[in-house]
Amino acid sequence: MRRLIIILIVHSSPDMGSMKDDLERESIAKIGKHRWDENKKRIENFWNEVEKEIDLLGLDYIDVRLYQDGMPCGGVQGERIVREVAAKGSRNYQIVKTLIEKGATLEATENPEMLIKEYECIKRIIEAKTEEERTEAKLLYDKIKDRLIEDRDTFIATAIDSTLKDGETGLLFIGAAHDVASKLPDHIEVKRLD
Repeated sequence: MRRLIIILIVHSSPDMGSMKDDLERESIAKIGKHRWDENKKRIENFWNEVEKEIDLLGLDYIDVRLYQDGMPCGGVQGERIVREVAAKGSRNYQIVKTLIEKGATLEATENPEMLIKEYECIKRIIEAKTEEERTEAKLLYDKIKDRLIEDRDTFIATAIDSTLKDGETGLLFIGAAHDVASKLPDHIEVKRLD
């Protein structure tokens, strides 16, 4: 039997890579510094709970495969990305790093071309010089967003199906907008971490 545990994630600033500073400035401008700091604390508490719940699963990490939202590669290159993002403060990646250190295997999860397409759309919104440019960029992204997420979900489901072996457990760290479970074959048992 193959089992997949889906962990819905909350992105934090370090997960945003080169867009981190721009996104933080934009968010603080919208909601204020006090609410921004409160939100950061809630996200930290969320990740502390996720870490506790994973520990309670009692997994044999040698038989665990890790699938990470936004991860285009596995192996040495993927682990390097995990270490770098974890070092920048991403709790999501710090947890993934710890699981790798315990023996879990990181798998390539996403199609790099699809990730780049989404990144470029979001970057256009953030870097817009005028409100007109921003509105135009948002409209363009809104036109492709649903299809892009669906295509990404299909790719992720295929990656899981092709790498998760009988007797193994997969941990999928994925954003709430995704629906990978509906694209998986029926013979993979799916559970959500609550």
